[in-house]
Amino acid sequence: MAVLKYLSLATAAIFVLDTSGARAMDAVTATSSAVRVDCSKAMNAARELVGFTGFTAEDKLPIKPSGTNADNDGAYLDSLCEALKANIVEPAMASESGGTYAYALQDGASADCEAAVEHWKGALSNFNGLPPAYSESVDLYSDPQNISFTSLFNPKDNPKVDCAYVTCAAKQAQPDQEEGQEDEEGGGSNLGSRNAATTDKEVKAVLCVTNPNVLTKGNPPYTQTQWDQIVTGLNKNAATGVPTFLGLAAAAVGALLL
Repeated sequence: MAVLKYLSLATAAIFVLDTSGARAMDAVTATSSAVRVDCSKAMNAARELVGFTGFTAEDKLPIKPSGTNADNDGAYLDSLCEALKANIVEPAMASESGGTYAYALQDGASADCEAAVEHWKGALSNFNGLPPAYSESVDLYSDPQNISFTSLFNPKDNPKVDCAYVTCAAKQAQPDQEEGQEDEEGGGSNLGSRNAATTDKEVKAVLCVTNPNVLTKGNPPYTQTQWDQIVTGLNKNAATGVPTFLGLAAAAVGALLL
């Protein structure tokens, strides 16, 4: 990626019809898919750094095991892909799967859970102290990475997670215009309009939803104690990695001098 700033699943499903007289477009669509993956190991490794209980994997997302579009909830997948392509997080949206979404755009053939977790962890620098109470008007919660951070570090009891690798196929729209149609003003063939087509790009993403819901209106996601745990744990881990890197660099330089 329940009331919080989710991917705009409902908004993305709304198709605005152009009533101004523009030519109708026929959508040429490929097949999108979602394959369930288990990212709990990578996510729990991050949670262990801050002393949080690990996630238990569950099947919560409305997708079938095969991960094919035919077996999925088609409307859900279509609207999800619209949201992922727009990189939209919508305030106060309730999803079929509940919980809090976390998502990271990727381009590999399969999910890279570790890379997704690192991306979500990186949102720590976006927070200036204890996160405020959730509200649609708080800019902090308009950033998908920040929402993903709270989802990863879900402080609720008995936390659960479900993840999928979503592939949103590129869609091409072609003008609904018969060959040879004349341009109204010029009187000649409107080849430019007839051949024009718009194509969006294929988008892939690791998408996870954690339960229970982290963000509820009027409530902060963490207590001060929980937030201190997160900050201390992540900063300690970052500091530990620096000497290791410097040690490897020194060893490499020493080898060159031999």
